[in-house]
Amino acid sequence: MQTERSPIVVVIAAASAWGLFWLPLRAFEERGLAAGWTTLAVLAVPALVLLPFAILRILRGQPGGAGNAVAGLLAGGAVALYAESVLLTDVARALILFYVTPVWSTILELLILKRRITKARSLALILGLAGLVTILGGRTGFPLPQNIGDTLALLSGAVWACGSLWIRRTSDVDTFENVFSFFLFGSAVALCLVLVLPDEVMGAAPDGAVLQDLVPWLVLAAVAFMIPVMWGLLWGARHLDPGRLGILLQMEAVVGIGSAAVLTDEPFGLVEVLGTALVIGAGVADVLGSRPRTR
Repeated sequence: MQTERSPIVVVIAAASAWGLFWLPLRAFEERGLAAGWTTLAVLAVPALVLLPFAILRILRGQPGGAGNAVAGLLAGGAVALYAESVLLTDVARALILFYVTPVWSTILELLILKRRITKARSLALILGLAGLVTILGGRTGFPLPQNIGDTLALLSGAVWACGSLWIRRTSDVDTFENVFSFFLFGSAVALCLVLVLPDEVMGAAPDGAVLQDLVPWLVLAAVAFMIPVMWGLLWGARHLDPGRLGILLQMEAVVGIGSAAVLTDEPFGLVEVLGTALVIGAGVADVLGSRPRTR
């Protein structure tokens, strides 16, 4: 019983903490790191912290995680896009648009896996699209992204859905490999965004004084938050069935959107409440539609 309970507790705690990921992002931005450089820092520093352990594993004949490139690029890249969106649009909007993921998951399974769409998955698709239309068009009447942050949030959810599909279809790798590849390739995507997108969006590179002040806090965030939270999520995912895991991961959306509503002065009214309810409902329906049928 204890063995079954431990992964549940770990995933609930890690998912709830991940819902607060936007807080350190905003804090580092307020301390002088521009949007693009904040995302790069919070992903690259954990990769650097884990790098000696990856090298040690390689010396022992174990995979370090760098070979897990596709999964790392998709999962880490999705979070890099999401982190940028949190800094470039309202937090609640970024969260809600990211959690439209069930829409993209359902479409991918229909097109790529050729799976028949169940009633539950159809409901997830309808609720997710309704949430998408609500949050994008609720205040303007036109269901289109209002800024680049909205666009990146939408894209992050789609990339995350691709990553989830890829991980489910590939052989298992251990937790360290997944965690290291997540931060390694996520920081690579963040670096590409800094280099490709204009400074007007990503912001100018920080000066030495700002970096010197923030390095201890970035290392602390990596050791005390980023690495443990991601480790807990990925470890717990290996010990829970997909249906239960999907339900528990909804804590991310609940905590993230709820904390943004309470802790920021950004707009959060009927439109955001309705969009949140629809998107979380889509996530629950997506889980129910993914469970295997019993005879």
